Amino acid sequence: MQQTHPTAPFVSARLLMRPPVADDLARFYAIFGDPDTQRFNPAGPIASEAQAQQALAERIENWQHHGYGSWAIARLERPEWVIGFGGISWRPLGAQRTVNLGYRFDTQVWGGGLATELAQASLEFGFEHLRLAEISAIVREKNLASRRVLEKAGLRLVDTLDDVPGDTPSLVFSITSREYQGR
Repeated sequence: MQQTHPTAPFVSARLLMRPPVADDLARFYAIFGDPDTQRFNPAGPIASEAQAQQALAERIENWQHHGYGSWAIARLERPEWVIGFGGISWRPLGAQRTVNLGYRFDTQVWGGGLATELAQASLEFGFEHLRLAEISAIVREKNLASRRVLEKAGLRLVDTLDDVPGDTPSLVFSITSREYQGR
């Protein structure tokens, strides 16, 4: 994959990934407002269109500030229909900040390997195009599907994070550029 400008669309075998725009609000709210997509998110689904608009604006600002962030994701054959949001973004990890891999997909496309494809494309983008040193991901212990996605992409369990008071700690997965290059 050739990539010369970080805000240009990024393409994998089946996915078109591009920076989000304000016009993505309806799909963003539909995906992040769905209780099924947020089953393992302690904060739960986004509760209002205004809340979705704020969260989407933060993702757009992340792109403007860092030159990368969470993509709006579509299938190559249907680029106008956003099926998810995800990729790498600059996020807090406990007391420090890290490049975090995360994603949410419309439940209609679950089970087809798209999350794994996105995770692999995100690592390629982060390590080969942005020359990042490390990429991490935070996942709830009971989210077995996401744990499998991270493991298939080459991330390994490195720590726990007590980020939800009164609940079991989240799991922290990570991969360094050296580990990625050695795959």
